[in-house]
Amino acid sequence: MGDPGILPEKASFSLQTEASSIFESILRDPRIDVPEEVQALSDNVRFVGEETQPFYPTPYKAAESQAGILGLVALFALAIAKDRYGIVQECHIDVEHALLNGLGALFARSEGEWLSGSAKMMGAVQRWDHGRTRELYRQLATNIYKTKDGRWYSLHGNMDPTPLLKMLNVPQHNEKDLSWSGILDMYAGIIGDIDSETLDNWSNNVYRTPGTVCMEKEEFEATPHGQAIKHEPYYNLLSQPYYTQPKVFWDSIPFSPTDRRPLSGLKVLDLARAIAAPSIGRVCAALGATVMRISCSTNTELPITLIDGCIGKTSVDLNLKTFEGRKKLLELIQDADVFIDGYRPAVLEHLGFGRDAVLGLVSKRDRGIVYCQENCYGWRGPWVIRPGWAQIADTACGIGLGIGRFNGFDEAHIFPGPNADYLTGHAGAAAVLHAIYLRSRRGGSYVTQCSLLVSNLHMQSYGTYTEDQQKVMKERNKDLIGHMRHYDEIVSHGKNRHVVRGFIADRGLEKAIKEKFYQTVDGRPWGLGDVELVKSALVFQGDNQNPAMRTDWTVGPCPPGYHEPDWERKLNPLFEPIQPAGHVQS
Repeated sequence: MGDPGILPEKASFSLQTEASSIFESILRDPRIDVPEEVQALSDNVRFVGEETQPFYPTPYKAAESQAGILGLVALFALAIAKDRYGIVQECHIDVEHALLNGLGALFARSEGEWLSGSAKMMGAVQRWDHGRTRELYRQLATNIYKTKDGRWYSLHGNMDPTPLLKMLNVPQHNEKDLSWSGILDMYAGIIGDIDSETLDNWSNNVYRTPGTVCMEKEEFEATPHGQAIKHEPYYNLLSQPYYTQPKVFWDSIPFSPTDRRPLSGLKVLDLARAIAAPSIGRVCAALGATVMRISCSTNTELPITLIDGCIGKTSVDLNLKTFEGRKKLLELIQDADVFIDGYRPAVLEHLGFGRDAVLGLVSKRDRGIVYCQENCYGWRGPWVIRPGWAQIADTACGIGLGIGRFNGFDEAHIFPGPNADYLTGHAGAAAVLHAIYLRSRRGGSYVTQCSLLVSNLHMQSYGTYTEDQQKVMKERNKDLIGHMRHYDEIVSHGKNRHVVRGFIADRGLEKAIKEKFYQTVDGRPWGLGDVELVKSALVFQGDNQNPAMRTDWTVGPCPPGYHEPDWERKLNPLFEPIQPAGHVQS
C-alpha cells in the first residue's frame, strides 16, 4: 500500500482546499454580513501546510473548521491593519497548526515533558482548585454513563463537583478507597438505576449542574431548542441602537511604531474561566491588545485550563462580591474597549456588570464598547440559561454518538480534546474584531454572542469524511481506535495522551510537533521552568518596507493575582509566590 494519507479516488481533496472552502462559506454567510471592503481582502488569507490529508481520529472536519474560522479572524486583522497603518499583508494559516490551536491546553510542555495533568502542573495550579476537581473520585463523576432506560447521559461536575455528587447521593470523597475501575463501576451502577428524563430534570433544574442526554443529530434538531438555534451564525453581532458614540479614529489610539499589530493600544477586560471565552482574550492579546484577566482567589479554577487561560494577559485578583472590588472594576471599565463575559447567563448581571450595565457605564464617553458574551447553548431558545461545557455541547448535538461509532462502539464519546471550546473562542475573536472594525467606521457600541453548541452545529454542517477517508484515518491511528471509550473524560484523554497521540498519528513526534508551532515563555511565576505553549496559527507575511505583523505574546501566562489591577502592567507585591512542588493525585 502507498502513502496511507492519499486516496487515489480523492486525490483532489486536501485539508487546505477544504479549509479554504469552509472559510469562503463563512465569509459569504449573509447572517454574519462581512463588509464588502473586508471581503475584498479574502485572497490575502491562504491555507498552507505539509500535511494534506485527514489524520486526526474523528469523523468531523475539526482541522479545517478551526482553520476556516481563524481565516475570518485573520481577514478582519488585515482589514484593520490596512485602515490603521496603510499596509496590506497576507496571512498564512497552516491547517495542522490551526488544529493544534483547537487543542492547545493539552499540548503545553515544560522542560521536555507534557505539562497537562502532570505533577508539575498540579503543583503550580492546585492553589485555585477549591472544588478539588482533580481528585480522581470527584473527577470521574464528569463522564458519560448509561441510564436505566438505555440512554447515554453526559454528566459534568463544573468547577466544583459537590452538587453533582449530592445529586447522585454519594460521599464527597473516596471513603472506601475505590480503584479507578471501582469508581467507574460505582457511578455506572447509580446512573443505571435512574432514567434519563429524571436525570436531565435533576441536573438542569434542581442541582444546576451541567448534563444532557446524548442525542442523535436529528433528534437534537427536532427539539424546541434545536429548532430555535438551527439558523444561528457562528456569532451574532448586534449594534446597540441607543448608544451613538462617534467613530473611533485609529490615530486616537496610541501604539508602538516598532510593533504594529491590529489591536495595539486597545484594552480588553476578560471575565472568563476555562477555555472558550478566555481564548477570545488570548487571540486579542496575540493581535496586540492589552488584556486584563479578572479573577478572584476565592473562585475555583479548573487546573487543566488555568495556565492556558492566562496566556498573554495581565492577571489580577478582584473580588466582585465586595464593594471595593466592584468600585475597581467600574474604574477599569471606563478605559476598556472590549468586555468579555464568559460566565453563565445572569451571573454578572447579579453582580452589577451585565451587558446593559456595562453599555450604560460608557454611554457618555467618546467611544463605544464591545460587550462579548459566550455560553454553551446559544442565545435563543429554551435552554439559553442551561449550564454547559464543551463536553455537553459535543454530546447534546450528536457529535458524541458519532465519535463513539467512529471508534467502533454503540456509545457516546466526548470529542478527543477541547475542539468546541477553541472553535467558539475563535468565533468570538472574529466577532470582536468585526465589531472593532465597525466601531472605527460607524461608531456606536456592540454586543457579540457566540456559543459552544452553535459552533458544533457549524462543524457538523460541513459533513464528515468519506468512508474511505475514515478507513485511512483509522489505519493512521491503530493504537487508539477501539481503545477510547465512553468513560474516557477529558482528564483521561490528557493523562493517556489520546489527544497528543491522535495529533501525531503515524507521522512521528518530530514531524508532527513542530518547533515553529510553539512559543517558549517564562514559567517561573508558576514555580516552573520554561514553558512551551502552542502559539497562534495566524502568520502574517511582510515585505522590505513593512515587517510582518507579530502574533507572539509579549507576556507569558501569569497566575491569578500576579499583577495589580491597573492598565499599566505592574507586579503585585502581595502575590504569594508559588513554590516548585510535585503533586500526587488522590
